[in-house]
Amino acid sequence: MASKHISHTISPMKALYSIFVQPTLTTLRPQLHILSRNATARAAAAPTTAPLTRRAFTTTPPLHLSKKKPARAAEVREHKWNEEITAQQIQLVNPETNALDEPVTRYDVLNSLDLKTHRLVQLTEDTEDKPYPVCKIVSKKEEYAAEKRKKEQQKEIKQAAAKERSVKTLELNWAIDGNDLAHRLEKVRTFLEEGRRVEVVLAAKKRGRKASKEECAEVLGKIRAVAEGVRGAKEIKAMEGAVGGFATLVWQGKAGAAQVARPAAQPVVQEQEKA
Repeated sequence: MASKHISHTISPMKALYSIFVQPTLTTLRPQLHILSRNATARAAAAPTTAPLTRRAFTTTPPLHLSKKKPARAAEVREHKWNEEITAQQIQLVNPETNALDEPVTRYDVLNSLDLKTHRLVQLTEDTEDKPYPVCKIVSKKEEYAAEKRKKEQQKEIKQAAAKERSVKTLELNWAIDGNDLAHRLEKVRTFLEEGRRVEVVLAAKKRGRKASKEECAEVLGKIRAVAEGVRGAKEIKAMEGAVGGFATLVWQGKAGAAQVARPAAQPVVQEQEKA
């Protein structure tokens, strides 16, 4: 009875399999075979993955171990500012009269200020004989402008001092040749345009031709014409010595100055050649 029951149970399952499942598998099997074959072909055609490369050794330290920039040096100031002032009462300098106002509390002054644009500066120290230190309200904008002007003036003074130290000395003979004189005059012009101090030393040779008074005056006039032709150049002291003997001329140039006129040196050469 049991075996008969089992055979009867299996038969309907086989029947359902043959009706629903088997036809579907028969239809899909060729498609699955094509998909499998295509996947195999794609895998064969795909390039081989390159092996992982190791990063080259580097001596660059990690960010957390890198050297930090040195801290900026603390500002050293002569006077106290704002909250650094410890006196309870102070005397303010009146900006209009430059006199001292009546004592007021530091707290009230600071509360009345816009600390973004102004600051309170203590000018005098706290002493027993002067219990109220003198303070002044300073505009940051005006203070910055004044400091900038001060630095520019200091820079100009240093530049002027450097130029004064940069002295060029040229020695000329009163009976100098025309070509040599033209060359020396060009040097005088160049040095003055650079803002240098130029000393022209004139003397007569112990041996050789002596220049006449007219020739000496002509040489002197040409030197002055070249120097005066440079804008801003000034003869800072009168000529020392005598014409025809030992004499010194001193001129101070101005850096970047434009030329007024450049007296041509060629006629000097021509005159000497004719002579």
